[in-house]
Amino acid sequence: MKDKKVRKPGKKEYFTFMFVPGPNARVRSLSISKTIFRNVFISIFGVLLLSLYLLYEYNYATDKVWELRAVREELMQQKAEVQNFALDLLDYKRQMFRLRDLDTKLRRTVSLGPRDKAQQVLGIGGPDELGIQNLTNLGEKKQDDALKEMRHELVQLKSAAMKQEASLQMLIEYFEDKRSLFASTPTIWPVKGWVTSHFGNRTSPFSGIVRLHEGIDIAAQTGTPIAAPADGVVLKAGFGTGYGNMVEISHGYGIKTLYAHNSRLNVKAGQRVKRGDIVSFLGDSGSSTGPHLHYEVRVNGLPVNPSRYMQ
Repeated sequence: MKDKKVRKPGKKEYFTFMFVPGPNARVRSLSISKTIFRNVFISIFGVLLLSLYLLYEYNYATDKVWELRAVREELMQQKAEVQNFALDLLDYKRQMFRLRDLDTKLRRTVSLGPRDKAQQVLGIGGPDELGIQNLTNLGEKKQDDALKEMRHELVQLKSAAMKQEASLQMLIEYFEDKRSLFASTPTIWPVKGWVTSHFGNRTSPFSGIVRLHEGIDIAAQTGTPIAAPADGVVLKAGFGTGYGNMVEISHGYGIKTLYAHNSRLNVKAGQRVKRGDIVSFLGDSGSSTGPHLHYEVRVNGLPVNPSRYMQ
């Protein structure tokens, strides 16, 4: 058996590197222990890995910085939008106050009476204008509190707007009714002329008996147009005993007018007329002593002095 070569303990192994500078130059060599070479290699590899890791972390941190900047800009933009919303809310509150004041003044003007307390008190408060302008400088907690308060204010504002709308709708209905009442109330002379007989007790020119003259007599030339003194609906248009050719108009609200002794008529029963429309032409038909208009105004069936409705 051949004897095996046994490596002597403690003997180091080397890597030898030979350098030949030129054809006539002396060969140089460099011997490096394998242990040192391995340690150097491991160190270089470790440094390389560490460099790659640090480069990754640097890129990651850079991305996060840009992301944080974008989030910060977005947050500042959101804060600005919240501030603008708060300012708009403040403007709406001011407009609501102005509407409330206008509502109150209109009610006082027409003696309509105040709204009930549930509608009368709007109860709108909230952050003042200075606090809203500094909203972007508040901390996160205070900003959250301000947003909660603004949401509460918005709910209150919506409720107040609904109540104000109901109140204004009541005013609109009131004025529409007043407008309708005005349009239906006789306010003009049905014909221009001179009054020959007033409303009240008088001696009848036909019987000589003192009795109530339920209208006024206005003398003018035959054929003079007679106008409706207010809007209404023609109830009668034809011949009436004593009245001759006559027209009766209902104006609503219990008001009726009558036009007698006409030469001819210009409307029919059921026809709607407006203030100023020509309804007939003056004459002396029926019980009449000469051309004139016998004009009556009745309220809830009772004759009243037409002069009160002639401006």
